[in-house]
Amino acid sequence: MNVSWRDAYVAVAGRVAEQAPKARLMFTGASACVDAIFHVDAERFAQLALPADDRIGAELLARVMARITGGRGGELLTRWPEGPSWVFELLGPPDRYQVGGTGPQASWALAAVGAESVLALADRSAEQLAVIDPRVGLCVEGAIVPAGLVEPSGTPAKLPHCILEFTAGTSCGGVTVPRSSRIILRFGDEPIECDEQFLTVTSRLAPGAGAGLLSGLNTLAEDNLNERTWLAALGRAWSDGGLRAIHHELAEFPSLRRLGDAVTLGGATSLGMSLSELFMLAGTTGDPRMLARDIAGGSGASRVIVHADDWALAVHREDPCHTRDVLLAGNSFAAARARAGRPSAALDPAPEAAYTDRLPSDGPLGDGWRATSVPAPHLLRPAGTVGLGDTFVAGVLLAESLPDQN
Repeated sequence: MNVSWRDAYVAVAGRVAEQAPKARLMFTGASACVDAIFHVDAERFAQLALPADDRIGAELLARVMARITGGRGGELLTRWPEGPSWVFELLGPPDRYQVGGTGPQASWALAAVGAESVLALADRSAEQLAVIDPRVGLCVEGAIVPAGLVEPSGTPAKLPHCILEFTAGTSCGGVTVPRSSRIILRFGDEPIECDEQFLTVTSRLAPGAGAGLLSGLNTLAEDNLNERTWLAALGRAWSDGGLRAIHHELAEFPSLRRLGDAVTLGGATSLGMSLSELFMLAGTTGDPRMLARDIAGGSGASRVIVHADDWALAVHREDPCHTRDVLLAGNSFAAARARAGRPSAALDPAPEAAYTDRLPSDGPLGDGWRATSVPAPHLLRPAGTVGLGDTFVAGVLLAESLPDQN
């Protein structure tokens, strides 16, 4: 396609700025946590490279260093209640606290552009509410109320996540970070946000809403069937209520079986995943278009979206022009966050952004499936890497909810 990708992204930014405040309501669920963010400079890199006295800590550091040197981010689960305090002692106080979880981060990004969303949040503790964007809607007594007006109650249900954020080129002891990324350290299994008021209210509002987000199954304990069932029921309620677009964003799961189970969750019309998650689910590397087509065919969804560092791909049965707009919106949101270090309404691409020519090719894939791909405005040294995939999802939801969408 002969196109100036920068011009395409500038056009997306203008359209979103104009139409986002008029978009239909979006639903975001169902995971939430508090993230402690550590930017890993050379001094902290040196601390991570030192031997640890604690056996669990030593094993965790070995896994972290293996990911750093391999240019891989992602998520590491270590069931260790003392883990957060151990990280704080090793690296010092975090640079900041912010909200974690796909739903809250997507809602944060939507609020930044003036779009309305309502978030599933059962944990109303002071610690959790303190990091939720005050403009995001929560369900209170059958109504939607801005989070900033909700009174805290209860105690935290989860340990904080520790997020190690790396910038390409940072060096220590002959080791150089090859790729800007982040590693999420989790220290226990976590419940999803089984917010019964959210289930009731969003089921009622589904006919007039734009899109819904499902997420969070990767944090559950192996034997937690009740909350898997709750999330599946939420998706079915939205589908039965007439919500046209239901996107299920996957994540890094502790086992391939768990990841496969999540793919078949009922109700979703769209699945989202990173390139590494695609390869894990497929059990092999190869042409991402064909791998995604196989997953789409077995999932019941009409679309699979794969987001990589410098491109995004959809394998779908939809209008290619609409699908391209969805991918451009997702990339615009993620690139704006990479540039600013947080969700931003300034969606124009950075002048220094690069657009790769090495894209999965567009076109039919057989049996009614086709591929659509676009390059992302890629920054070699972003201001932040935390939440980029979740912020991409916000753009996907918004593109399905703009007032000119049927």
